Amino acid sequence: MRTAYFTAVSKQQGRVSFDQEKKEAVPIIIALVSAIAPHVPGLPLWITLWCMAMWGYMLARFKTGWPLPSVSMRYLLTFIGLAGLLATFRQGIGADAFVGLMALMAAIKPFEMHTHRHRMITLLLTYFIIITALFRSDALLIMIYMIFSVFVTTTALIRINAPDINMNQCRRLAGTILAQALPLVVVLFLVFPRLPDSLFGIQDPTAGRSGLSNTLSPGKISSLAKDQTPAFRVEFGNIRPRSDQLYWRAIVFEEFDGRTWRPSAEKTQAAGNHPTDEAKKAAQSRTAIVQTILLAPHNTHWLMALDRPVKGPNWALNGQGRTLKSRKKVTKKIQYEVTSLIPGDANHPLEPVPDQNLAAKIISGNGALNPKTRKFAQTLRQTPGTPADKVRRALAYFRENGFSYTLTPPPLGTHPIDDFLFNTQSGYCEHYASALAFLLNSAGIPARVVGGYLGGELNPFGNFLTVRQSYAHAWVEYFDGTAFKNTGDWIRTDPTGVVVPNRVRTNPDGSSVRIAPGNRALPFMTRLGFALEALNLKWETWFTGYSAFEQNAWLKAMGLIKNNQAGGPMLFFLTLCGISLFAGILIWRFKKKPVSSDPVALAFEQFTDKLSRAGIVRAPGQGPVAFAQACIHQRPDLTDEIQLIMELYIGLRYKGSGSVMDSDQESDRFRVCVKRFNPSKKKKR
Repeated sequence: MRTAYFTAVSKQQGRVSFDQEKKEAVPIIIALVSAIAPHVPGLPLWITLWCMAMWGYMLARFKTGWPLPSVSMRYLLTFIGLAGLLATFRQGIGADAFVGLMALMAAIKPFEMHTHRHRMITLLLTYFIIITALFRSDALLIMIYMIFSVFVTTTALIRINAPDINMNQCRRLAGTILAQALPLVVVLFLVFPRLPDSLFGIQDPTAGRSGLSNTLSPGKISSLAKDQTPAFRVEFGNIRPRSDQLYWRAIVFEEFDGRTWRPSAEKTQAAGNHPTDEAKKAAQSRTAIVQTILLAPHNTHWLMALDRPVKGPNWALNGQGRTLKSRKKVTKKIQYEVTSLIPGDANHPLEPVPDQNLAAKIISGNGALNPKTRKFAQTLRQTPGTPADKVRRALAYFRENGFSYTLTPPPLGTHPIDDFLFNTQSGYCEHYASALAFLLNSAGIPARVVGGYLGGELNPFGNFLTVRQSYAHAWVEYFDGTAFKNTGDWIRTDPTGVVVPNRVRTNPDGSSVRIAPGNRALPFMTRLGFALEALNLKWETWFTGYSAFEQNAWLKAMGLIKNNQAGGPMLFFLTLCGISLFAGILIWRFKKKPVSSDPVALAFEQFTDKLSRAGIVRAPGQGPVAFAQACIHQRPDLTDEIQLIMELYIGLRYKGSGSVMDSDQESDRFRVCVKRFNPSKKKKR
């Protein structure tokens, strides 16, 4: 009685013994490790080591009896961690800094778990850290791991609130709770209003990374030549283009200051409001290519499309130079459909004659920069022939003068175009595109630089292309209107292909630009990687593709939305019904089968129930010893089993306190014996 009294007082005060603290703290630390694990690749190394040191000290304390850090020491550790965090993320506070702060808090918090309140706060922090895994990825494997981490944390939550039940019961109850929560999760996913922006309504300035930017200068694209992060994935609807047609258009540069290319000021219109003749041409053309693109966040407005798009999603804008732009920055994965008419198609719409001063603006804007290139361009201008003839002569200069293609070009001087064309003659795609476009404009031929991606890797299991950041590319378009009246066409020419002809058929990482499906010749690990990637794409298409637009369309089809306005009462009623149904299931579940806080008593009840079904009923007020003797008298064949079970039960109930490990082992042995006990299969002798 005294032990029970002091235990009750201790729980009321929130404090537990050292052994009990060990029993409850270890599952919490395991939950913290599982929650932080997905963030380790993106966290600074010192934060990971910081967490390992704090948690390692806490675990070692349970073996060695080391004291907890004092309050002043905990304050000092907190100050050092925050100072290190500010020094690491001084350039911008974004998702990485937020996760780093959560990790620092989770590292120090176990030092304050001496009360039940602090243990609950630690587990609530753990749940919050699990949610932040979505800041980095919403891939299928991440979602599966998040469910596992929630299971581990829920097990620890049950453990600290019901310390008398063993871990197996905690795991079973945690699994039951997760299974019961699944229907509510599906209902809320379908009907809860989708957020148009990022979580919590804030934009992370560091979210997303792209091989492209709003400016183009030597070194911009080559710096990402080894980045294998997927930029986007694309599935083709009707026909699949050839490998030499995989030019993914994103941004057009028409202004040049001698060093850097920039897009010109442009007027945009809704991408869904195309002229009627273009819509008809796209519908009638047999070579119109329909693409469904899943675009990774890149924190800019540009949308990728096969060169050149004529029809895009309704929420996009048509930019200058046959480009597509999003109304908002792409800070999360989006999916859209676009139709392209590749150059050379008979139905491809012609372009109006560009501003005659376009070439003059580019030249005059450079001042006195690159004089050698200007002089070379004057010679090219005086050469008779069409614009196509002059372009061929310019490309011949690259082919015949020993130019090389390299990811580490030498630095350029004051006159970068002159230095590249006549001195270094070594560079990446942006060097060649910038030099050729400036040369053609200097020769009086309107030309511009197009930024985007070249190539793609076919997944044979999903029949979709993966375009990576390392496939970023730049090429040139020049205007040819000699065969037309008041119109013409921008002709694509790729000077990089002159120096490295295999670049069109080979990605920068060495993989082949494969268009025909087939996987028999691939190594096993490569096929496994493709299979996982295809499975993940299906998940992302469903999970990420279910945006606010798709949700509104689904709710409208269900009659819950009218005239693009949410049917508030009906939607609220449906959500309330789902929550009420979930709550009712929980109440029914736990009312029907309450969870006992005493596993030994629960097992003993199972033992008496089995004997009752065999015809041996325990009398009211009958003690365990008298009940055992009565059972043996009625069923002598069960003597050994009944004596063993009763000895274990009496020892657990009346022998007094022992070590926690011994008690757990005896309790497990007692439950196993009761579980195996089956008097109905025995026969009287």
